[in-house]
Amino acid sequence: MPLRPRTKPQSFEIPEQARTRVDVDSLIGFAAEVFAAYGVGPLQARCAAEALCYGDLVGQPEHGIVNLTRTYLPMFEQGLIAPDPEPLVIADRGAAALIDYRHGLGLWAVSHAMDRAVARASRNGVGLVSLRGVSPFGRAGFHAARALSQGMIGMVMATGSARECVNPLGVAAPAGAYPSFVFDLDSTAQAGGLTLMVEVFAGLLSGVDDHDHDTGLMALAIAPTALRSADGFYRAASALFGSVLGWESDVPIRYPGWPEAEHAEQCRALGVPLDGRTQRDLATLAGRLGLRPPPTN
Repeated sequence: MPLRPRTKPQSFEIPEQARTRVDVDSLIGFAAEVFAAYGVGPLQARCAAEALCYGDLVGQPEHGIVNLTRTYLPMFEQGLIAPDPEPLVIADRGAAALIDYRHGLGLWAVSHAMDRAVARASRNGVGLVSLRGVSPFGRAGFHAARALSQGMIGMVMATGSARECVNPLGVAAPAGAYPSFVFDLDSTAQAGGLTLMVEVFAGLLSGVDDHDHDTGLMALAIAPTALRSADGFYRAASALFGSVLGWESDVPIRYPGWPEAEHAEQCRALGVPLDGRTQRDLATLAGRLGLRPPPTN
């Protein structure tokens, strides 16, 4: 599949400086400290903080740290999230497993399940973890993308009530010479057969239909090198995603994952933009917990 030639040089648009910016690592570190103050273990807290701040990093702040005080801390205080549960393995069949995370923090639990799926895929070519008993988990694409570091394709499907599940599908795949493909589907886009597909893989397999106010998910990892050579997959992926690139009426044509990668690169260099209300909320929270708020640039 030939690459579509670019008619214009690649450019990186620098975001406006209207908002105060916070260093990425400082923001993630602060969120991790908050989760730890609520009883979450240090490794789980860091993992959850990375998932939470992913929205800010890729230009989707409505899915970012604003939800720390809006969603997660109220759920901790209401006893809806267990800070340090022991996951229960209900079934383990080698390449596939069913795990109940016992009301664990979804931001951590779904990443943990994907890591388990990746480990199984490294042994079997494919790894599948069906899970339930998790709180809201952020963007499915973030968790699916954990497979990318091992050169694998990742997929996360989720089903549940409106509060627990607003992002039913995330897919991530290596794109060869280009930024990785990372796709998130919001619940507002679901229709017909797609809804049923998600229900089958995320709901029926996990058994979540027997549990009220719960979320069922499927974390799937596929190792392409179990089926073909690494070089062959790299060249084919480069050709596939390169064929999408181009320009139309001076507007760049890009696939999901490319704009997010650009935004993340800008944020790592310049800081994450936060509006005034979010800054005040974080400062108030820091004072209440005896923590230092993330410094601004």
